[in-house]
Amino acid sequence: MAKAMPTTIGHITIESFLKIFEEMIQNKQAAGIEAIQDNPDDLLERAKPYGTQYKNGSWGWSSNIWNRTARNSVVVTSEHELRNEHRQLMLRAFEHMLCRPMIQMDSSQGTPGSRAAMHCRLYCDPQFPDLAYRWRQLNFPADPQSPPEATMFFIPHYLENPNVPGKKEMLQILRFPNQAYTIATASSYQGEIKKGFLTHWVLHCYQQGGTGEHASLKEFTARKEDGTEKRMVMGCWGLSGTGKSTHGLYVINEHTAPMFREQFGIEIDKYIYDQALKNDDITAWWPDQVFGSELGAWTKTEDVTADQAAISRAALSPHALHENTEWDENGDVSFAGELFQYNGVLNRNARTVLRMEDTGYFDGSVDSTEPPNMAVFISPGHLTDYAWLRITDPDFAAKVLADGRTVGHPAQSAEGVGQTKYESRYCLPFTMGVGNAEHIHRFRDIIADKVGTEREMEVYQINTTGRIGAEYEWVEGKLGEEDMHLPQVKFKHMHGKPTPVGGTSPTIEETELFLFQAAREVVRYEPHPIWGEKVLVPVEVPGISAERLAALNPCSYRTEEELEALLYAQVLMSKFILHDQAPGLHREIYYSMDF
Repeated sequence: MAKAMPTTIGHITIESFLKIFEEMIQNKQAAGIEAIQDNPDDLLERAKPYGTQYKNGSWGWSSNIWNRTARNSVVVTSEHELRNEHRQLMLRAFEHMLCRPMIQMDSSQGTPGSRAAMHCRLYCDPQFPDLAYRWRQLNFPADPQSPPEATMFFIPHYLENPNVPGKKEMLQILRFPNQAYTIATASSYQGEIKKGFLTHWVLHCYQQGGTGEHASLKEFTARKEDGTEKRMVMGCWGLSGTGKSTHGLYVINEHTAPMFREQFGIEIDKYIYDQALKNDDITAWWPDQVFGSELGAWTKTEDVTADQAAISRAALSPHALHENTEWDENGDVSFAGELFQYNGVLNRNARTVLRMEDTGYFDGSVDSTEPPNMAVFISPGHLTDYAWLRITDPDFAAKVLADGRTVGHPAQSAEGVGQTKYESRYCLPFTMGVGNAEHIHRFRDIIADKVGTEREMEVYQINTTGRIGAEYEWVEGKLGEEDMHLPQVKFKHMHGKPTPVGGTSPTIEETELFLFQAAREVVRYEPHPIWGEKVLVPVEVPGISAERLAALNPCSYRTEEELEALLYAQVLMSKFILHDQAPGLHREIYYSMDF
């Protein structure tokens, strides 16, 4: 039998990996040995013995790592960048796959036949049929006889992994954007499969003329004050744990409408209707249409209650597929976060694969029916942030997107929880092949080209998990090699997690009310005290009292001089980080927040 393995590590190249894998498959099959389990239909039955069945009949599994592993991932764009550590992991993947058959699962990301469609092929270790099954349920079908446009080799085992070259972290994931494949090891977290393919899809959509964004998608009709109707195609950007699913999948129904009546005196269902949930996570944007990536949704279900009606309904369906999700004393699915632990802390990253039709608000298509006209950036913060802002300047809006400013959550990483962080486009781990700047420029043009048109892009920035008016202190710090004073939020630990001291946060319903009233064009604004007309501050939101608006305004806690000093530090930090995360950004965007 011809050799199916390289004789030395030096024979492995980026291009040869796929060829060697195909030779290995052919040689095993020629010997009568099973090499591939081609899109098997019994994966759920295989996975049940090590799964948990809840009282409602749904199933769940637990992963060995309960968050993504961005620091353990490397993108390699050319043979020149390929190091011995990379080859060592590639060799170990070969050795592992030679010893066993691999599950082959084919799916499409993006609606088949659309400009966003991409054929994906997963090769999954057969000891983890639940992963292949859940991923397949999340996506569109694809013809296994046609060639894939992106491939992933998923082996959730320790393979005596080397470290990331030059670092102390274990190398677990290798991405090759120009050859459209990924090798992932060690982690059985489903997010690594999902993220792996979506990373290729973001690049694919850029190459097709759009831009892939870490944003949910929904539509609704808003009745304006004069009685005319306005169809909203809304995207909601944000990192995991900041509220992207909460607000992107929020609906008005018989359960939520009474809350608006009781809390705000607003019959909201008279003004917001014809709602359609399209996609939860990664979407592709063109000026004329937005495309969803997945047929279902893989949604963080931590603390989900009946108030989040669409998510709750789908997550409690017997069709739901859970990950790291606990049960209550009656054996029912529970999202309370009171039972499971990870690293000695109560779990804060339960996840569920949802069928969009189980939300009750899916019209059968993950793509928008009209051009986009509403962008909502979730940029939570504790020092300078209002609860809500409207951004009128396209360059400033692009800078908010470029910064991707947020606060850390365990779903993102085990480090930096509660701390300010920057992940450009809220999409840093999903971006490869072309830089963030190219995507940002393209999205900025979408905003700018719609100015003055009938479907002008309305841009909002909201503060969800942040705290308005939190206490802080100035400390000595560094930006690169330069010493400077930096503000540092004061934290206390509550229920095992760091919580800012002082201040207040908007509720989910307050933020939803603002977004709905803004869409109806009944919010009154005034210029931002520092940034002026580029950024508008709401001073009248029907249903929210003047006293509550004042509490959600940082100027109630800071003097103008203090706010200016804090913003100066924030802008310096963001520009410093953009040098690394979005090199090549246009000057008009880079300097748009300067004052």
